[in-house]
Amino acid sequence: MENAIPIVDFSGMLGDSIERRKAVAREVDRCAREVGFMYLKNFGIAPETFEALRDTAHRFFSANQDLKERYLFDQRLNFGYHAIGKEGLDPSKPKDQKESFTMRDVSSIVRHADLWPSLLFRQVTADFYHDCRRLAERLMSAFAMALDLPEDFFTDKHSGRTQTLRLLHYPPSETHEEGQLGAGAHTDYGTLTLLYQDNTGGLEVMSQTGEWLPAPPLPGTIVINTGDLLARWTNDVYRSTAHRVQVRPSAAKSGRLSIAFFSDPDPDVVIDPLPSCISEDNPSRYAAITAEEHINAKIAATN
Repeated sequence: MENAIPIVDFSGMLGDSIERRKAVAREVDRCAREVGFMYLKNFGIAPETFEALRDTAHRFFSANQDLKERYLFDQRLNFGYHAIGKEGLDPSKPKDQKESFTMRDVSSIVRHADLWPSLLFRQVTADFYHDCRRLAERLMSAFAMALDLPEDFFTDKHSGRTQTLRLLHYPPSETHEEGQLGAGAHTDYGTLTLLYQDNTGGLEVMSQTGEWLPAPPLPGTIVINTGDLLARWTNDVYRSTAHRVQVRPSAAKSGRLSIAFFSDPDPDVVIDPLPSCISEDNPSRYAAITAEEHINAKIAATN
């Protein structure tokens, strides 16, 4: 990684031209191999969709704590509210200074009205979730094209059962413990992540030389990163890069809001290094494992 995360114009992947689609596939492939992070522009989601969810999230996180805790996290559903200090992505550091609302498999959960803070929250979230699923499918198609796989190789293994949307709020902090972060250094667990940032900043990405580099918000873009399971699937041809979020200073007013969509494979999908990613120079590094086994182990390590 040099001084900046690459910016990829994704518009070619939204049309029918096979040459333009292949060109985009080559670009996202290069980013996944060299960096593990990229910015996407012209990715097909209207700014108004993001703004509606951002406003809804701000209303929820600014509510009193008693109201928020009516919707406490349900481990079985992987759905609900986490208060500040309940999660630590880096187990060697103090708990993260963030609160969140997690929503897995929204297509199934959406009918359970009692789980949602409001009808508006439910509708705005469901719309945004489906937009993210479409974008994730297009990205996975691009990766498959670049790896000489059928375009649906990854998409048909991501039915939505473990695709998750998280609203993340990093409130301003007067004090924090030594070494404490908004989100501790970690890699993401699954296939890929879509990250929508507000204009506050705070995300940092580790370079190949071990330096922490800022990944500032860029208007009209989202951040994409490849996760542990895609790295494993490709025998480490694709990178899963460590990243973190700095604590928000008390002067930051409302803090930082980000919205992350995690695209993980269905639980029973077996992750085995792709034959095309194994060679004499890069022999197979991993045994087969199901997506559920891998992700459960990662989640357990943060609690």
